[in-house]
Amino acid sequence: MIKNIFFFLGISFCAFLIAPTTYACDPLSCLLGGHKQDTLILGEVMSAPDDMDNARGIKIIFIFPQNQISSLKEGDEIGVRNFEGAINFSPEEAKMVAIDKKYVMSLNKDDNFYTPAWGTYEVAGSNYSDAKLVRIKYPDDAALQVFINSGGTERDFHFDGDKVFWRPSNGQKEKLIYSKEKNILWYGAGIGALVLIGGIVLIASTKK
Repeated sequence: MIKNIFFFLGISFCAFLIAPTTYACDPLSCLLGGHKQDTLILGEVMSAPDDMDNARGIKIIFIFPQNQISSLKEGDEIGVRNFEGAINFSPEEAKMVAIDKKYVMSLNKDDNFYTPAWGTYEVAGSNYSDAKLVRIKYPDDAALQVFINSGGTERDFHFDGDKVFWRPSNGQKEKLIYSKEKNILWYGAGIGALVLIGGIVLIASTKK
């Protein structure tokens, strides 16, 4: 009986040692909070990957306050590789990372290079204040958009079903920044505008 108890305890201890690492936050929360993340930047792709190290040259446009590498400066160029390892990228999307494109990048340092940590997000704009996510796929992206435009200072979001709410740090009233209904209305308005324009063009052409 005692031998069985010790055997069970031994197996349990080994299972604990080899259990996969878990984190106390989801990818968005880890990115916003800087958990298991060496730096968070807005950067522009300056060069394609070479045959030696498969790293792309990234010029740093802005460094978010979640950065933990004090030597990094805006204007620096760093090497980033393994874009296919970004948790939000498919292999096809990783291949589309190209010169002149800009990305918000959550990165970890790997020797002389950097690799994706919690996500790589393409944006359009010249700096954090006017950067717009090229694609908003999920409710998390709405929160990320506010976070980016605040320069990394706005991090208080909560989710209720498909709705995303933001609590501004200046004490303003909580704001709804994303909902399924809101998107449906937006797309509906867009379709309505296209139908209206199409109707006007059709009427004009029939009068000629």
